[in-house]
Amino acid sequence: MENEIIHIAVENVQKQLPIQLLYKKTGQYDGALTVQYNQFNFDFYLKLKREVRKYVVDELEDIQQPYMGVILIAERIPAKVKVALRERKLAYIEANGNMYIEKDNIFLLIDANKPLQLAKDKGNRAFTKTGLKVLFHLLIKPELINKTQREIAEYTQVGLGNIPQVIEGLKETGYLLRLNKKEYAWENRKDLFFRWIEGYQTTLKPTLKKRRYQMRKNWQEITLNDGIAVWGGEPAGDLLTNYIRPEKFILFTNEDQANLIRNYNLQPKKDGDLEVIEMYWNRDLNQKTAPPIIVYADLMMEGGKRNKETAEIIYNEQIQPNL
Repeated sequence: MENEIIHIAVENVQKQLPIQLLYKKTGQYDGALTVQYNQFNFDFYLKLKREVRKYVVDELEDIQQPYMGVILIAERIPAKVKVALRERKLAYIEANGNMYIEKDNIFLLIDANKPLQLAKDKGNRAFTKTGLKVLFHLLIKPELINKTQREIAEYTQVGLGNIPQVIEGLKETGYLLRLNKKEYAWENRKDLFFRWIEGYQTTLKPTLKKRRYQMRKNWQEITLNDGIAVWGGEPAGDLLTNYIRPEKFILFTNEDQANLIRNYNLQPKKDGDLEVIEMYWNRDLNQKTAPPIIVYADLMMEGGKRNKETAEIIYNEQIQPNL
């Protein structure tokens, strides 16, 4: 389905402009795209997204290089995200043929086509809500993949019937290679990590239970129940790096409201400064914060220069060595 989006987008642009778009699959990013317009040739790294969120703008800006731009191709891009992309001169194409490229003396903009709804494929079970929960644990503990399926199910706290489907999904996408009857080897774990980040933000996190509270004292004065509740987002970023001063607060726990109010002196409030989110992972992974993968994802989702820099520190020091 992903390649279909690229080909549909390219075809729809070429119907509207005297332009040639040449797609080439490469090992870097999601391929490369050469744009031929009049006597000009422009080469782009290609990033493909089925669904687009605001954090993608920062991600693309990181890839952008003076000698090689980056172009986003997506089924549909929200209007506010398109504005943000244009403000930073980041090229994009939607499946319906809407596009923006501004490079050297060329300015191309199409923004009048109605959204195109492509048929949804059945998807890969490794990237469903349940699959992403399993994959989260496998990214942190890569050796878990060579445990029995029952052991994986018990550790990840999902039904046993989901495990073979997740494993098959990872094999189909080339992230797992079978060595023998009992063992697998990982491939492209860095790419898998960023695919999980996208799935967390678009598929998993929106389904997690969330509540809002007002803190009645400084977050650093709150003593959390060890392992049962952990900081995420900006406070976790501060604890892990000492680089950010938290302004927005995330707490992960499955404690009920009565315990939250009693244990942490919180007040329920719709626009409170603290967001409490369901903890869906094995509590053995908790240390002084939520696992770094979650902290990184939430900082990138929140956006902002300081959050992004904090996330990069966490990635370089605590995530990348394990990929």
